[in-house]
Amino acid sequence: MIPIFSSLNMMQRALQVTQSAIQTTGHNISNANTDGFSRQRVNLTTWLPYPGTGINAARGAGQIGTGVNDEAVVRIRDQFVDLQVRDNSNQNGYWSALGDAYSQMEDIMNEPTDSGLSTSLDGFWQSLQDLASNSGTSGTGTVVLQKGAAVADTLNYLAVSLGKVQDNLNQQITENVGLVNNYSEQINSLNQQINKQEANGFLANDLYDERDLLTDKLAQLVNIKVSKVKSDGNPSPLAEGRSTIELTDASGKSLGTLVNGGTLTHATLNASIENADSSQPKVAVTLDGEGVDGFFGKLQGLTDAYTKDYPSVLQSLDNMASKLAGAFNAVYEQTAGYDSEKGTFFLGTNDGTEAEAFTAKTIHVNENLSGTDITAANKNQPSGDNSGAQALADVIATNTYTIDSGGQTVTLKNYLQSLVGQIGVNAQSANQFTSNTQTMLDAAQNRRSSISGVSLDEELTNMIQFQHSYGAAAKVVTTLDTLLDTLINRMGG
Repeated sequence: MIPIFSSLNMMQRALQVTQSAIQTTGHNISNANTDGFSRQRVNLTTWLPYPGTGINAARGAGQIGTGVNDEAVVRIRDQFVDLQVRDNSNQNGYWSALGDAYSQMEDIMNEPTDSGLSTSLDGFWQSLQDLASNSGTSGTGTVVLQKGAAVADTLNYLAVSLGKVQDNLNQQITENVGLVNNYSEQINSLNQQINKQEANGFLANDLYDERDLLTDKLAQLVNIKVSKVKSDGNPSPLAEGRSTIELTDASGKSLGTLVNGGTLTHATLNASIENADSSQPKVAVTLDGEGVDGFFGKLQGLTDAYTKDYPSVLQSLDNMASKLAGAFNAVYEQTAGYDSEKGTFFLGTNDGTEAEAFTAKTIHVNENLSGTDITAANKNQPSGDNSGAQALADVIATNTYTIDSGGQTVTLKNYLQSLVGQIGVNAQSANQFTSNTQTMLDAAQNRRSSISGVSLDEELTNMIQFQHSYGAAAKVVTTLDTLLDTLINRMGG
């Protein structure tokens, strides 16, 4: 027979366990809006039954339960869903960075609008057509100069504006490398704290949440693989251990260790910009001095935009400016208005000289020219000839050139249309991938929220349940008190 005082001990445990459950429920409710918090619960198990097994065990009808035990306070988390969230976050980080870079590029190109390069080029071509149609009319040459200056100014604006965004991408690369190192350092610090807690047999649930939140943020920047290392001492079987985080490429191949859970250390990521002022800039990324590449995520998206996409568009504009200036100057030298004393060119650079290789950033109309220097006729042609103006117009809309390394011959107008179209296609593709990966990320986050998130309705239901349990346990204690009073004070009286 179980002594009555053992029943009191059983109720004492019941009260304590129920109080722990109420405390945990309150903790969940308090953190319902805390970013990264995972709901927690008390794992309840039965206490050792009476009598225990053994040759000297008391005999009776059978074992009798002796109450409840709070085995551990655990957080509700699904590691597979965490993996999905981080993978989709990494993909979304890459395409978001690339899509944002293309969005800014489209805003600067501003096509098709009345203020874009296409409109400026059409206006320049139309002024040359007007010059050909009104060869004897004064003022048409001045309009040609103005429209030519508008084309040059637009090219200057595009090159400078795209260059500023490219410089900004450079800064963002540096900032995001700093974030990777910051997150790695914080995760390593949490590993050290968790190691101390788990060595004493505790579960560091809130520290786990903080570490997982930082790991999620890290996964958005670079592709990572997370594994666990057992903590020192005598950790609980439910302990999650220390995190080791490896930097990986898109296929999952390890590129090096960012956070080492075994040694409780972390590595340093560095990024150096090479050939920043050239058409082929390069970002050299190293992890503790070893070169790494293909780490995907937001950092890779920024790197690709900086080293590939923006240089490609700037090079295309330079190619167009160079071909336009070279071909236009060659035709202009054959016109009747050409005056070598005012400069041997129509289009030069912004320092007032003619260059062998023009760039969109420096192309400029010769400021020494006036409207009378722009004539419709070619040299040694009779009055009324307009072949010079027509040849100048053909430079823009009719003549074909091999403008880039692709080898295809196109007109300047078609080349610009192709460039704008390609930017639009790339931007649309990046935005589509951004939308798709965001949808997948939202779905994964919703799955995690359904598992780990706090439902206030559910927690309040639990609170009522534990409240009744606590009251029932207290009622049993009152009943046992009455039994003891009868046993001690009233028997044999």
